[in-house]
Amino acid sequence: MFSVKAQFNDVIKQLKDVQTKHIPFATSLAINRTAQKVKVAEQKEIRDVFDRPTKFTENSVFIKPSTKSNLEAKVWLKDQAVKGTPAAKYLAPQIVGGERRLKGYEVLLRSVGVLPDGYFTVPGAAAQMDGYGNIKRSQIVQIINYFKANRETFQNSNDKTKDRLKKGTKTRYGIEYFVGRPGDGKLPLGIWQKVFSNFGTAIRPIMIFVQSSRYDAIYDFKFVAEKVVADNINKEFIEALNFALRTAK
Repeated sequence: MFSVKAQFNDVIKQLKDVQTKHIPFATSLAINRTAQKVKVAEQKEIRDVFDRPTKFTENSVFIKPSTKSNLEAKVWLKDQAVKGTPAAKYLAPQIVGGERRLKGYEVLLRSVGVLPDGYFTVPGAAAQMDGYGNIKRSQIVQIINYFKANRETFQNSNDKTKDRLKKGTKTRYGIEYFVGRPGDGKLPLGIWQKVFSNFGTAIRPIMIFVQSSRYDAIYDFKFVAEKVVADNINKEFIEALNFALRTAK
């Protein structure tokens, strides 16, 4: 987490005594208004830096406002989530660089031995993708169930389910999943889908396993915050103080 400080000493020296009693309120108001601008700027930076970020990611920036007794506001990424991975965990490597954390479904696949230790997943060419560039949750759930990685909302698959998937329907080819390096080991290790049709069988890559998944620091959270504070805090303080004086009783 980063710290950005603003100094009002030069402005305060120019104030009259009658004005100084309003300084705590004006300072807190200025800080909070600036923090709101920092939040908006960080959300814009997320949209600019990342390819089709989800609304969950965009809305992960939060503010803990200041008060007259605590002249400090906090603008950061949410580190808790009701479902899924908190944004602070998966965005942190993008801010400071380093190896990314395992995604929730990767933890499940690793727990049942499908995903080897030290490996991560990337979408295969035949994966079903959503509008944000991620594998669709429905296919992830299907894979998790198929390999019986039972956790929370996921339910274990059984042989009847697998038989039904393999048989297919009038509108869908039969499928089954397997882990390995097909093509006599010439194709990459991962989760592959075997497709059964009237024309025979074919295999398609759904998730490819990679041994290193590192992020470069491409999201400069601190720079964005520092620039917004430098551009706005003094102006916001003067406007907040004038507001306090106009509305003082």
